[in-house]
Amino acid sequence: MVHRSSSLRALAGVATGLLLAAAAPVVLGADPAHAVPPDDEGYDAPLEVTISSLTPGVLSRTGPLVIEGTVTNVDLETWRDIDLFPMASSGPDCALTPCAPVMTTAAELQLAADSDPETPIGARYLEISDDITSLEPGQSASYTLRIPQDELRRLFPTPTSGVYWFGVHALGSSDKQAYDSVADGRARTFLPYAADRLDAPVDTAIVVPLRGRIAHTADGALDRTEGWERSLAFDGDLGGPLAFGAASGTAPVTWLVDPAVPDAVHQLSLGNPDREVVPTPDPDEASPSSEPSEDTEGEESEDATDTPLARAARTWLERAREELESGAVATLPYGDPDIAAAADSQPTLYRSARELGGTVLGAWEIDGNAVVAPPDGYLDRAGIDSVDDDAPLLLGDRMFPAETFSVRPPVAGLIGERPVVVTAEAAADGGPGPDPAQAPVALRQRILSEAVVRLLRAGRQAPEPLVVVLPATVTADDAPEFWEGLDSDLVRTVALDQLVVSAESTTETRTGDERQIDPAELSYPATQEKNELSATVLAEAGRLVRAARTYQAILGEDFAIGTDLVGEALAGTSYAVRSDRSVAGRLARTREWVQDQLDQVVIDAPPGVTLSGTSGGFNVAVRNDLDHPVTVQVRASTEDGAEIEVANPVRLAANSRTSVPISATMTRAGVHNVTLRLTDVDGHALGGSDTLPLRTGQAGIVIWAIIGAGGGILFVAIGIRLVRRYRRRHAAEDDAGNDAGDDAEQEPTPEPVA
Repeated sequence: MVHRSSSLRALAGVATGLLLAAAAPVVLGADPAHAVPPDDEGYDAPLEVTISSLTPGVLSRTGPLVIEGTVTNVDLETWRDIDLFPMASSGPDCALTPCAPVMTTAAELQLAADSDPETPIGARYLEISDDITSLEPGQSASYTLRIPQDELRRLFPTPTSGVYWFGVHALGSSDKQAYDSVADGRARTFLPYAADRLDAPVDTAIVVPLRGRIAHTADGALDRTEGWERSLAFDGDLGGPLAFGAASGTAPVTWLVDPAVPDAVHQLSLGNPDREVVPTPDPDEASPSSEPSEDTEGEESEDATDTPLARAARTWLERAREELESGAVATLPYGDPDIAAAADSQPTLYRSARELGGTVLGAWEIDGNAVVAPPDGYLDRAGIDSVDDDAPLLLGDRMFPAETFSVRPPVAGLIGERPVVVTAEAAADGGPGPDPAQAPVALRQRILSEAVVRLLRAGRQAPEPLVVVLPATVTADDAPEFWEGLDSDLVRTVALDQLVVSAESTTETRTGDERQIDPAELSYPATQEKNELSATVLAEAGRLVRAARTYQAILGEDFAIGTDLVGEALAGTSYAVRSDRSVAGRLARTREWVQDQLDQVVIDAPPGVTLSGTSGGFNVAVRNDLDHPVTVQVRASTEDGAEIEVANPVRLAANSRTSVPISATMTRAGVHNVTLRLTDVDGHALGGSDTLPLRTGQAGIVIWAIIGAGGGILFVAIGIRLVRRYRRRHAAEDDAGNDAGDDAEQEPTPEPVA
């Protein structure tokens, strides 16, 4: 700490009056709907001041308050004689002109966070300072301001419970700018204080998301790999949150995981191979790991797994497995589908996404608690109704409009049988500018401030819990500062599932009707509906899911390609691809790939079949041009008057052909067109079909009639002939008898012989 000359202090002190004169417009009891949005883009101070550490994170009545950070020259000129002073909305100078009042409501915090960075909100404290001799353009230097307890008591002589402004002002000079009382750089944050009730800290669940965009090519490889490499880095959308949550130490953290993300990273760790149709390996030998598999065929696979991207993927998997196995895990539906968009056009999509558990999480034996958590906190009524497994709904507090919920949003409740946990969206937005709103210190101070507001609101009752889903933009930078500064006297970090259980168990003191939330009273802005995935995307995803399941069905349980394809379809319906205009085309190309596979199993019927009678049989040929065995069925359809039976199912080896017998029974004569198509065992068509005319003419009937008539004539003729023969025989016998009598009468008596 360096004390400047009294003249510089006097000059700097002139700023106090200027700052305080404009403090009145910052009264934070106004309606946040009328808040002036921050003008961070118009903030062009030549010195950029950041706060990287604030210890402790609350106003303490014991020990010093230490604030650290950096000053960066973002001007084109060299800046010299830079002084840094603490600034607070309390202190001796506030007795002359009021500083911004202590904030005690969530609305006031929101209004403050949205205020212009140059809005005066407090007075500089000139007794404490640090200095930097000079900064060249683009150069940075660190600073430290340590305020002893006795100085803190001068700044905050009689603090009241609530949230104060606190920050740093930088004053300096350049060749074009003389040293004056106007701050040339500033940083500001919230400093909460709770005078009592510290024996009842606020239960706070910090939820760290591992979710993001997953896109596949038509061949199954992950698309845009350069984006994946950035995402897996320590400051990326996947590497950043993972490193941030890993810095929690012993503090409970809840991981909000899309199961598709570890699966995708595992694919990258293997060199991002194309889709392969291979039998499922033995589970004991195929558990996904962070190590590349051995390649016995050559160096191609080894080279693919030795790229920077593959190494980054393996590193991420190692760290993710360690953290997820030891922490609380809440699992999203596979692929993180846009539930609100799918509820109308693809109502079964949620069930499909929930049934797909994820290969990597399954191999790690991580069984998380199923939740539904839209990234923006909004879910419409149809989307809520589509959640049919009673998974807890994490809804943002902005869904609870003030005109309906006049006092405040509930923190928990039920919609039907679905538990609802209300998340503090404003707390996740972070602190005020010009510092990055979601920098670790800014984010932590906003959470601590929200906790103080809950303590004040609770009165003598237990304070309401606080659930904060962190943004994906959090990084490992200064992450320990965030976790170490979550004052254990003010907040008690817990796992999310503890708060869900608490919400369900309140039935002991409140009836189900009292806890019910009417979804008709929830807010779902038109902008949210406009941002939903298009019906075209969802229709393509539905077609791909159906084709994938048919492909899986004909291959059988020895393959898992259908599951992989369903996962690709679900990833194509994610919230993360809402603004991706190419997603429908990608899904269509993947579906075409599946259809090409299905089209390689074909049926060849004869040009026509003529039965010799009303029933008979014939054969059709079924050919499998795939390199894998399949099981299919032949389904026949025809108009009334014919019954067709097929010897199903039909099993074919790879690259083989077989003949399938078919029997037909006709109830009327004529020509019947029979359509034959191949289906899976559940009756879903593979694609193509063949039609043949089946004839049963009059010829057969006439032949049998002629044969019958001829047989009848023959039998009649035989009868007549037998009768005539009988009559002739008896007539002959009678004639012979008569001739013998006549001869006896005429013959003389012979004379005796001497």
